[in-house]
Amino acid sequence: MTKLLETPKELADRVGIPVTNIRYLISEDMLDHIFTAPGKRNPKIPSGAWEKYVSQFTVTAAPKTARSGRKG
Repeated sequence: MTKLLETPKELADRVGIPVTNIRYLISEDMLDHIFTAPGKRNPKIPSGAWEKYVSQFTVTAAPKTARSGRKG
C-alpha cells in the first residue's frame, strides 16, 4: 500500500538521493510538501509529488548535430 505522506528521509531513501537534496527542494518550493507542525516544521511530501517534480523539471536532451571533420 502506498503511503499518503512521506518524510524527506523516506523519499530520499526511495529515490536514491541525499536527504539534504530533498530538504533543499522543499526550502526552494520546488517540491510539493505540507508542514504538519506549526512554524514550518516537520515537512511531509504527498504521494506523487516526486513524480510531478521529475516531469516538471526534466530537461530534454538536444539532438546530436553533425560534427565538423576535426578530431580532438
